[in-house]
Amino acid sequence: MCKPVSQEGGDHVANSAVSIWPIIVICFTIVVFDGLDTISITFVAPTIANIWDMPASAMAPVFMAASIGAVIGYIAAGPMAIRLGDRRVMLLSVAVFSIGSLASATATDIMGLATLRLMTSVGLGAVLPLAVGAASSVVSPARRSTTAIFITTGLSAGGVLAGILGGPLIQNYGWQSIFIVGGILPLLLLPAIVCFFPASSREHTVAGKENAILGLFAGQLALRTILLWLFAFVVFVEAYAVLYWTPTLLINWGMPSEMAPASAAVLSMGGLFGGVILVFLVVELSVVRSLMVYGAFGLGCILIFAHGSLDKTTMMVVFGIGAGLVPCCMGQAALAVSFYPGHLRATGVGFAAAAGRIGSVVGPGLGGAVIALGWSTQQIVLMAAVPSIFSVIILVAIHILGPIDIQDSQIA
Repeated sequence: MCKPVSQEGGDHVANSAVSIWPIIVICFTIVVFDGLDTISITFVAPTIANIWDMPASAMAPVFMAASIGAVIGYIAAGPMAIRLGDRRVMLLSVAVFSIGSLASATATDIMGLATLRLMTSVGLGAVLPLAVGAASSVVSPARRSTTAIFITTGLSAGGVLAGILGGPLIQNYGWQSIFIVGGILPLLLLPAIVCFFPASSREHTVAGKENAILGLFAGQLALRTILLWLFAFVVFVEAYAVLYWTPTLLINWGMPSEMAPASAAVLSMGGLFGGVILVFLVVELSVVRSLMVYGAFGLGCILIFAHGSLDKTTMMVVFGIGAGLVPCCMGQAALAVSFYPGHLRATGVGFAAAAGRIGSVVGPGLGGAVIALGWSTQQIVLMAAVPSIFSVIILVAIHILGPIDIQDSQIA
């Protein structure tokens, strides 16, 4: 029988590999299942649209509902953790997105599916700031940014898993099967969360003495918080427009429909590859400089894709787009971890992610609109270059501001 972990006595609570690694592994695995469920809808959508005899653009409400649900989860996670404790909120969040995923397999129309994806994504949204916050709090200050990036690479790993499983599952068992698998797997983690996930921490007690949201704008944090939210918004507009609509766009471009899950997997593989490299690059260049490199690389791949044609190099370019864009989405969590002291960290990560998810509502919705207008695949992809340019400009501004001294017991 396991003994639940109690997180007490400060931000860096775990003092041995025995106590640190179970938490890191649990947080990463939870985020993998988050990514699996999130990405699944992107390549299930063309199949559902075909079966339900409707245009692909009709799936936009489902994508938007998923992003709205995630925003709610991101915003609610920090305050709920302060009130109820990290472990209870994590258990509730995992249960919500597991049940929501299973229920999604029963949908029979767009509104029903959108409602169920909204419910599912509330849970999906809540687990990310909780996982990043818990994992970054049990490592040394020097490793927090790299830990945050490592945990968020789970989203891409989940996307790769979804792409690998998606084709065979849909072909052999129908589109519902991917949601069933995505709902059952997280439930298997609940005992491990009970045993090892931190119950609560001193940082929540500190946070209870002040308004955590207002704390994000105190002193030197104010301008950095605004820039962080803007960065998260624009990179998620870009990444999620590409992520949600790439399978549909490639089908419209002439790719066989059975290869759509593979394209989603390649995009996520690129993101996973880029995220792994980012973990090491951050040590050499800092978070901000590393993200500048990725933003420029992603922009270059977008321009190549927009001026190319459907051939054997297409998947390589899709891989490059994923390698450039997805790590920027991971990087906003690392920026938040580097900005905020311990008692603001979960709230800071959650609100930055919420700003990003607002962008992810705009991105898929805008993509659906231009697809409905009959824009070409190249034109739509080229449109993604605009937020890419803005993201690099914002990073330059953050770099000019310079680093901030974080004191875990008070706002720097």
